Amino acid sequence: MTKKLIPAVGYARRSTDMQERSIPDQQAFVERWAAQHGYAVNRWFIDDAISGTSTKGRNAFEQLIATAENGRDFESILCYDISRFSRGGTNETGYYLHRLNLAGVNVQFTADAIPEGDEGELIQGVKSWQARQYSIKLARDTIRGQISNIRERKSAPGGQPPYGYDKQHLTPDGKVLRTLRWMPDNTKLEIAPDGTIVRAIASDVFVAKAKGDIVRLVPSTPDRVRAIQRMFDLCGQGYGYRSIAVRMNEESIPSMFGRHWNMSNIAQMLRNPVYCGSLVYNKRTEGTLFGMSVDGTLRPKKGKRGSFKNGNEDWIIISGVHEPLISQETFDAAQAAMAKRRYAGGKARSVRRTLVSTLLACKRCGSSFTTVRDTRRKPEFGPPYRHYTCAGYHRYGKKVCGLVRIPGQALDAFVLKLIGQELQGDAKTRKQAIDAFVNAMAKPATAANAPDTRREIEQLNRRIKTTLALIADPTFDGLEDIHALLTDLKRKRDSLVSKQRAAELAEQPAFTQQQLREWVTEQFNKLDRLANKEQVDLADRQLVEAFVQRIEIEPDSQTGVVILHPDLESVLASTRVLGGEDTQTGGSSKDVLHTAKELRIARIIARIERG
Repeated sequence: MTKKLIPAVGYARRSTDMQERSIPDQQAFVERWAAQHGYAVNRWFIDDAISGTSTKGRNAFEQLIATAENGRDFESILCYDISRFSRGGTNETGYYLHRLNLAGVNVQFTADAIPEGDEGELIQGVKSWQARQYSIKLARDTIRGQISNIRERKSAPGGQPPYGYDKQHLTPDGKVLRTLRWMPDNTKLEIAPDGTIVRAIASDVFVAKAKGDIVRLVPSTPDRVRAIQRMFDLCGQGYGYRSIAVRMNEESIPSMFGRHWNMSNIAQMLRNPVYCGSLVYNKRTEGTLFGMSVDGTLRPKKGKRGSFKNGNEDWIIISGVHEPLISQETFDAAQAAMAKRRYAGGKARSVRRTLVSTLLACKRCGSSFTTVRDTRRKPEFGPPYRHYTCAGYHRYGKKVCGLVRIPGQALDAFVLKLIGQELQGDAKTRKQAIDAFVNAMAKPATAANAPDTRREIEQLNRRIKTTLALIADPTFDGLEDIHALLTDLKRKRDSLVSKQRAAELAEQPAFTQQQLREWVTEQFNKLDRLANKEQVDLADRQLVEAFVQRIEIEPDSQTGVVILHPDLESVLASTRVLGGEDTQTGGSSKDVLHTAKELRIARIIARIERG
């Protein structure tokens, strides 16, 4: 009489470890074991390329447990060994084995040969612990290798390169092997060292490299490089993520993803130090067991599942590795602009703002002001009437603040007039004010301690000459002490000479009188244009903010004070008013700060009249 076979199902799993048995190998071994021990494998549950350190995401395993507990048609589960079933440790493995036991399902680990009884339970626990320790050691070794690859060999991490860069594979001695360029559909172009395209590679095909090869980031196509530079330039000007995305979409600047630019990818790129030549690693925790701090210390994930972002303090940044697409100064300016926007909240919005809306503050409730427009006026009678009102009252009513309406056009005109008066100063005419500004800014400023520095250098030279005479005397003893003294004297003299040269360079005016005259004349002209301009942009608001610190409004009397920046030096240091895009003179505002103190702007408290 033929013995009845025990109905069973098989479970197989393979992660990404190349040393593991393949799925067909596991199935073949289990099938042979089943035939020898009286089991019939009716079907298989398979998880391929999935880690066994957790049951999370192992769809076939979860389906297997659910089937075993709900209307099963098998009595046993056959698995190659306990590590294929789980690497989650004794607790997780025991938990699922207990659930299956309660459901009346037996689990056989065919390659482990675990006996029944107490001895089998002990061996099963040990093997489960060993499987867990294998995963822990593998994870540690993998992370250690990745850190070494980044820090010591300065080789770029795997995956798709940041937008604007391609990946170049090099031999250890620096010979270029190939360049890989990712395309919008996620395919890759392989480019030979001579620049010719070798082939197109499907998105799911991995391009292997030798263990000793180094991966570098190199600039991609000119249009992608220009896109990155445009993005950082707009950010430095004060535009937010949405405004930058809108501007780049309007200008038809292509994105790497084949879609429109959006706030999310703009924000990620602007925060990435890779664009000023640095390799960045550990921005995300991808592993199943450990996270990592900036010094390489591993941290257990402690229940956190999946991938998640790490804080900036955990980023591993290696500077000066590849060619930058922007300067460090541009990157720092973008970070400062984003920090300013976070601090300013809604006031930093770059669009749909009136001229002084970001500067107004209510003295009663501390709220900012909002702009209210009356669109009922017909176009032929002029632009819509608008006024500034306290945001506290506008949003929450009288319990927060009182009603105040400051006519928008009148307040804007008052502030512009006040700035013009400050620029003109005590001069009776605008021409006299321009002449005074040019003369003050172009006048070299002599360092106060220059004579003292020259005298000290002369004294050191005399001491050096005397010391050299002592060395030349053959009867003099103590040459070692004299050499040490001579070295110290020369070091002090060289330091003073360097400081003197730096001071002499600083005394040279950075701009010609004609350049200064053109710049200050343009500032007056901008103020004139703003007085008759209803639709203002970010540059217009930045011009006013360069001079005005804040405007405090008293709701009860509908009066207030306009507080200007205390002096011109702080204006030049904190804005791009002189130098950069707002002038044709070139150079930097820092070059003229040594003369800016002669043009101090006194604090002004001016009454805002009722509209």
